[in-house]
Amino acid sequence: MSNTQVIAELERERDRHVLSIQSHVVHGYAGNKASVFPLQLHGFDVDFINSVQYSNHAGNIEYLTLPTRYPTVKGQKLTEKELEELYEGLVLNNVNHYTHILTGYCGNVEFLKKIADIVKDLKKKDPTTKYVCDPVMGDNGRYYTPKELKPVYLDLIIPLADVLTPNAFELGELTDTQIETEEDCLRAVKILHDKGVKTVVVTSGVTGAQTDECLRCYASVAGSEIYRFTFPRLRGQFVGTGDVFASLLVVWLDETNGNVAESVKKVLGSMQKLIQRTSDFAQQQVDQNSRAMCELRLVQSRKDLVLPPTCEQVKVEKIENTN
Repeated sequence: MSNTQVIAELERERDRHVLSIQSHVVHGYAGNKASVFPLQLHGFDVDFINSVQYSNHAGNIEYLTLPTRYPTVKGQKLTEKELEELYEGLVLNNVNHYTHILTGYCGNVEFLKKIADIVKDLKKKDPTTKYVCDPVMGDNGRYYTPKELKPVYLDLIIPLADVLTPNAFELGELTDTQIETEEDCLRAVKILHDKGVKTVVVTSGVTGAQTDECLRCYASVAGSEIYRFTFPRLRGQFVGTGDVFASLLVVWLDETNGNVAESVKKVLGSMQKLIQRTSDFAQQQVDQNSRAMCELRLVQSRKDLVLPPTCEQVKVEKIENTN
């Protein structure tokens, strides 16, 4: 990848406008703080609404002796009424024109219902608007949002989503199934297709399909291709990776005209570099006996976010569709 290629990509003009409704942190990277930057690097204009505004993230990281979480989180939550007022301002000024909608963390039932109202209004205004939903509910067998969000996702959000990016836990909750094997995953994905979601990308967590050395994710287009992606397991777990993944998926699905195999491979190429760079930095902190929290090295990875490196270690396999 040459500098000329990077400059050419940065200078590209795109008529793409995203409304992103997610969490926000002042320090570090999660939610909109992790999603907006990659979109902007690719020339997408982003209007973002912060469902919460916190001093820092409330998640857990895992890396050797480094702290797993911040001792304190301070901040505010946006109410559904405040969300309605913000959107009303966009409507009254006739600036609610979007090619894409991206949503992530939402911790309130009424707020999530209002998101559904906004998506409905935007799709009524322009049926070509693509809605990419990361149905953030939990991971590793536990919820970190209210369980009451589940019926709202099922009844209101999923019927509107063009692209859904659950992890295995969220996939299981949305389909009332247990996800342990690849077969479990693919059966559950079909349930989501039957509910109207065209594209499903299962980002992580299918434990029975993984090894100590490799992780897997899956992508499926209704009535068409299903793909398995195998890639190296890198040391450490860091907050915000799912948010970066979803934003890059918006970019590459648009760029490839919906080619899910090519899009997810490009996303994974960037993610491997981002996580490796973050892991290397975390190791430096360990070597220095630091007790500082390790955040994603997002800005330092901007070149790899713009032009994903060719990642030969990301293996793409087409799965026979027996449905």
